[in-house]
Amino acid sequence: MNRVAVTGMGIIDTLGANPKECFDSMLDTSYTHPSLYSHSRLERHRTQPVFPIDRSKLVIPELKPTVLNNLEPCNLFALHTVEQALKQSGVKHSSNVGVIGSSTTMGNYVAMDTWPPILSETGRARPKLLLNTLKDFMSGFICRHYGYTGLNTCIYAACATSLFSIDYAMRYVDDYDYMVCVISEHGVNEADISFDKQIGALGTKSCPFDDDRNGFIMGDGAGAFILESEEKAKKRNANIIAYLYPPGFSSDTSSFTSPDPDGAAAKLSMRNALKDNDVAFVNAHGTSTPIGDEIEYNAIKEVLGNVPIVSNKSKIGHTGGACGIIEAIYTIKSLQSGQIPDNHNISKCSFDIDGMITDKNRTTTGKMALNNSFGFGGKCSSQLIEIV
Repeated sequence: MNRVAVTGMGIIDTLGANPKECFDSMLDTSYTHPSLYSHSRLERHRTQPVFPIDRSKLVIPELKPTVLNNLEPCNLFALHTVEQALKQSGVKHSSNVGVIGSSTTMGNYVAMDTWPPILSETGRARPKLLLNTLKDFMSGFICRHYGYTGLNTCIYAACATSLFSIDYAMRYVDDYDYMVCVISEHGVNEADISFDKQIGALGTKSCPFDDDRNGFIMGDGAGAFILESEEKAKKRNANIIAYLYPPGFSSDTSSFTSPDPDGAAAKLSMRNALKDNDVAFVNAHGTSTPIGDEIEYNAIKEVLGNVPIVSNKSKIGHTGGACGIIEAIYTIKSLQSGQIPDNHNISKCSFDIDGMITDKNRTTTGKMALNNSFGFGGKCSSQLIEIV
């Protein structure tokens, strides 16, 4: 598989509602602390810090009230980003389009409303709302909304969902006029907060690589790409934003929730992605967990040597399966602007003796960067990104 062109992209997260707004906020030296999940329907979660999306910034197509009122937030975030990406790409509308629309949190927000009644002897849930609990509902909804008749499915790979989804979409750019790849997460919900608390993954502040890190903070977020073969994009004189190379994958067989202490799988996925390429920096998975961050740091150092490392999660939290595509967009903006953001909230990183962690904004003239995404169950993925 050759490199694939990104001709449109869209994003929304806690920092903003489009690539420029989000990246400008990421570069800003000021910091907005996560808010408390005070509106949780479970009292025990109301003091948990979270990074929610400001839904007043959503710009979505006009929908019938009966449709809008039954849509899970993931679908709204997805529509917002797909609209942005389509507009930027300038592609002509076509029915010959495939869609990869993935989410790990899809349906979890409405679970409290749907599962109790359908599991009771006499209760019923609204069928249209119940459909939102299907992980692949989002891809089907997008196809129906835009009239796309091509490939329509989702990928589920825990926190590595984005790069698995992007890889799958890249494989079909020759079969369709273009591919829509969108990953959307509404991680600020009772089900996911409960799960992550139970396994001890949540922390009280988002500070990847800092000595005082104690877990990640959940965030909402979505990102979308319009992907085309390089040949098709050039033929229509498209504005190519970036090129994506086939991701590298590996499996960490040591534990379902913790990486191998030696970082063997992380090193393998990076080597499988890189071949002989030089990179300006690494956008690390860097979740702010006590175990994972140092292991990833050491893996990067062994594979690439002394290279700048940034984790966007310091400002946006962990956006679950969407983190890979969101951080890919931040990576593209970094390469375009020549500016690598700092890791916010770093006060001390005792293992960073070579100063690889960006504790202040840095400049770069590089054209390539590596994006890492690692997930529960040992799913490791890395992707090389190149700007034009």
